[in-house]
Amino acid sequence: MSSGPDAVESRRPSTHSGRPESVGRRRRLLTAACTLGGAALFVYVVRRTGVADILEGIDRVGWGLAAILALGGLRFMLRAAAWRLCLAPGATLTFGQALAAFVAGDAAGNVTPLGLLASEPTKIFLTRRHLATRESVASLAVENLIYAASVVGMVAIGLVVVLATVPLTAAGRWWMAAALVGALVAGSVALRLLRGTWDASRGERPRWRERLAAVRLAVVGFSIGHPGRLWRAFALDLVFHLLAVLEIFLTLRWLLGDLSPTLGQAIVFEALNRVVTVVFKFVPFRIGVDEALGGAVAPMLAVNPTAGVSLAIVRKVRILFWSVVGLGIIAAQPSKAR
Repeated sequence: MSSGPDAVESRRPSTHSGRPESVGRRRRLLTAACTLGGAALFVYVVRRTGVADILEGIDRVGWGLAAILALGGLRFMLRAAAWRLCLAPGATLTFGQALAAFVAGDAAGNVTPLGLLASEPTKIFLTRRHLATRESVASLAVENLIYAASVVGMVAIGLVVVLATVPLTAAGRWWMAAALVGALVAGSVALRLLRGTWDASRGERPRWRERLAAVRLAVVGFSIGHPGRLWRAFALDLVFHLLAVLEIFLTLRWLLGDLSPTLGQAIVFEALNRVVTVVFKFVPFRIGVDEALGGAVAPMLAVNPTAGVSLAIVRKVRILFWSVVGLGIIAAQPSKAR
């Protein structure tokens, strides 16, 4: 058997299959297509609404933008604190390290169409010197599950507010009721899947069921030893949504001038924002989508469509600001690690 350089070369993995290159090319094309489509939608919505009216509304916000940016930072702090509660006691991850990882992960999820597939690995990467990969993955799985439960609750509250306060047609009320039931059913199905109901007689579990089982074991194992921490993390996520509602309420108050928004309007806008964030995460910065849906939903809530579009644009400024901060955190890492 040959043991020379030719044999060593023959044992090296082939790099000519083109698979990594083709995957990267497809991702770049997807990012470009989503960005261009969102940008075109953004331009269309802004021109249809009226550039001058939008600029006038944003001008009313003025220095209020500083408060909006501060609320955005406070919400990151809450998510970082919730993550630390999902770590085993004695973990070496400090609050500052968790916060930096969360801001950077959010930026990675915003600038690419990968969402969680980009944001969560970024958090794991940035905390690799302080946490074992197993600890990072398990704690993030627990935290994301708790946050998902809070999102479902926020969306359900928004649907209830719509049914209680918005004059809808009979068909509209049926659709809203069906959406509410669907959210509750989806939550129930997710809980059942996490309980690990797979029958061994059916053979080997699918890979996605294996991943769910791993999440279930992480949650169950952590909750048995630290049940109080999970409830505290859930409470922090609820405050996260409350601050988002406050941000929208204040922004609408500045945008509407003499007209004062209602708490119900702010809740519905935030519930819509949660749905858009989940469904359209593949669109970088959700450009165009936020503005189009905000302008479309505003009349239903007795709000000027211009205010709905302007609200989305102000939120976009906040996202861009913190994304720049997050990308700066990533760029500060050693070049080899990047």
